Amino acid sequence: MPPVNLEQEAARITDELGRVVFVGAVAVNHYARFRESRDIDLVAASPIDEAKLLTLGYRRRAGSRSSWYSPRGIQCDFFTKDVGGIPVWWILETSVSVKAGKKTVRVMSLEGLILAKYRAGRTQDIADLRHLIGRRSPDIRWDVMSEIGTDQEVIELKQIAKAFEF
Repeated sequence: MPPVNLEQEAARITDELGRVVFVGAVAVNHYARFRESRDIDLVAASPIDEAKLLTLGYRRRAGSRSSWYSPRGIQCDFFTKDVGGIPVWWILETSVSVKAGKKTVRVMSLEGLILAKYRAGRTQDIADLRHLIGRRSPDIRWDVMSEIGTDQEVIELKQIAKAFEF
């Protein structure tokens, strides 16, 4: 299966579903441009309307309540409560508009994405975290990070960011 064009798929999903924020590889690629993925992670401003998804041609992934396939066969994982302990309302409120080809989509803020990756701690998340901090360290708004991170998390992330300074 060829790599997914995340930007095109994000734009199509936004057209189909309205106000959504991309929190996985789409967001990582906006900030650091390095990651291939075969799935898309997102939060929606309103609860998932399963009937609407089915009408639009989405198919539920077998055995899952929050994972669907888009009409183009791309796995979409919907987060409804939080991402890495970060509430959906905060993700929506602090999201950033970015260009996806000729369209505009919304992605998770840099600060939220870094904290979510830090908290997840899986191999891919650590790789994402290294790229995000390595490429965007000067852009991190520590006051925004402090809104959702513990004092200890912010201290540790600042130390990691300092290690990447040249």
